[in-house]
Amino acid sequence: DYLQKSGGTEQYRVLGNRIQNAVERYWAERYLDRGLEAIETAQDGISILNEDGHIEYANTACADILGYEREELLGQHWEAFYRNTDVSDVYDVLLPEARADRWTGETSFVRKDDTVIDVQHTLSYTDDGSLICTLSRPMTDDSAARDLSVKERSMDEAPVGIVLTDPHAEDNPIIYANDKFTELTGYDRTEVIGRNCRFLQGEGTDEDTVSELRSAIANREPVTAELRNYRADGSEFWNRVRIAPVFDADGDLDLFVGFQDDVTTRKAYEERLRSNTARLEALFDNSPDIIAIHDADGVIRDVNQRMCDELGYTETELIGQRVWDLDPTVDPAHARSFWADAKTNTPHRFEGALERSDGSTFPIEVHLIRLDLDGEDRFVAMDRDISEQKAREAELVTQNERLDRFTSVVSHDLRNPLQVAEGRLALLEEECDSEHVAAIDDALGRMNALIDDLLTLAQDGTEAMEVESISIADLVRTCWDTVATRNATLAVETDATVEADRDQLQQLFENLIRNAIEHGGNDVTVTVGATDNGFYVADDGSGIPESERDRVFESGYSTAADGTGFGLDIVSQVTDAHGWTVAVTNGSGGGARFDIDTTPDE
Repeated sequence: DYLQKSGGTEQYRVLGNRIQNAVERYWAERYLDRGLEAIETAQDGISILNEDGHIEYANTACADILGYEREELLGQHWEAFYRNTDVSDVYDVLLPEARADRWTGETSFVRKDDTVIDVQHTLSYTDDGSLICTLSRPMTDDSAARDLSVKERSMDEAPVGIVLTDPHAEDNPIIYANDKFTELTGYDRTEVIGRNCRFLQGEGTDEDTVSELRSAIANREPVTAELRNYRADGSEFWNRVRIAPVFDADGDLDLFVGFQDDVTTRKAYEERLRSNTARLEALFDNSPDIIAIHDADGVIRDVNQRMCDELGYTETELIGQRVWDLDPTVDPAHARSFWADAKTNTPHRFEGALERSDGSTFPIEVHLIRLDLDGEDRFVAMDRDISEQKAREAELVTQNERLDRFTSVVSHDLRNPLQVAEGRLALLEEECDSEHVAAIDDALGRMNALIDDLLTLAQDGTEAMEVESISIADLVRTCWDTVATRNATLAVETDATVEADRDQLQQLFENLIRNAIEHGGNDVTVTVGATDNGFYVADDGSGIPESERDRVFESGYSTAADGTGFGLDIVSQVTDAHGWTVAVTNGSGGGARFDIDTTPDE
């Protein structure tokens, strides 16, 4: 350097700075030269890549590993040294991890001659964004110690517990245990080394399983077993143990390796499965229903004991028969078509019949479902004897026929002579004035009322209900006009509506109004109002004694001299048909009160 001489002291400070800079630059260049020399002579391959992934620098070792001259590497992109299938992993895994901290692992590189070489590979980024790449040559036979270390690290990372035991030492002690084993058992490695594996056993460990393991070890044979073991904290777990002998190159026993898995969850599931299976088998065998399992061809594959008892066959005699051999109502062609189209896990219900071994038959209701049973397509048929139901249905049909004949008699055979009697009475009343005429007229009127009520009871429920929203006030006033109310008074204290069948609700109101007038007198007041749960009909008559309230809805019951006894029975039937309830009490005016609760039965 050159410094011009001048007066004063300032030039000496400048001189000192320049000398200091020159010395620092000298040593920096020496350190840099030494660093470059170390990189150049390193056995590991070292390269520096710019932000775009192109090689800016590569040492001789890097060129040798990849099979290139060093000058050939400069400017090439790193993708040129990877197989096409590996490039995406570099972008997705290696580079992100290197940018976050550092990536180390094994990589397969493509050399210049298209051969592939596996190397230990490290990637890291500098502050200016450059990528530092180091490559280590593959291990040689003289690196057995390093190879063993890698294997040990691999066992430590294994997802199952691994132990190695020494069969040449007393009591076959553990000489190695991986991290998963300590995690599985809760013991530290220092607590495990030198002990026999039996320290995991406890009160609930099955001795027969332990004997099986000991026998295999003594015979130098591989063995797999599951047994209950105990962790360091005393908690139980199911351990799946696999033990295998390891022999050296001369065929002599070297050590035992043991693999251990926690299968507690699976064992619990298997136990639940066994329990559920046992319960299902018990239900199958002891079901009150007849159960048969058949395939898509109608061949019976299994039956329960109830079927054997009901039909008089043994299980062996039933299995192998076809469904139509036992059910005479089944058409084989139609049945096969139905089974072929039936959806899995979708129940079907229909009626059929079963034929006993003595030739007698009985009706059944069949519940059929298609299932996958242990990988086999099966149909489970649950049959219930409905002989009593069919008998009741037949009886009901007979009763309905009798009822039809009864209503015919009432409506035609009784009304015709009654109408003749009423006509004759009218003529008699014109010809003579007798005190008996009024009594006869009342009797004939009561007979007419009795016929009307009997027809109402006989026909109740034979037609479908048409439910609609009905104004209580409007319908009650309509009913008041159709009933002989004499001097009675109607008070309507509600504008509520109710969902009901109009014709049946009209019958209810007419009969309650008629009942109030018959028992309360000609000048009774009838009140209709709403409650929280429905409506009520009350009067201010004499009321109903508490001792009689349980009987008032019985058919034929009446305390009025001219009552038919069917009016309140009709009221009860109308409320039942709607799912309502009716109760009788005393009203506030002292008479009878009928409360109808219109909330649905539950």
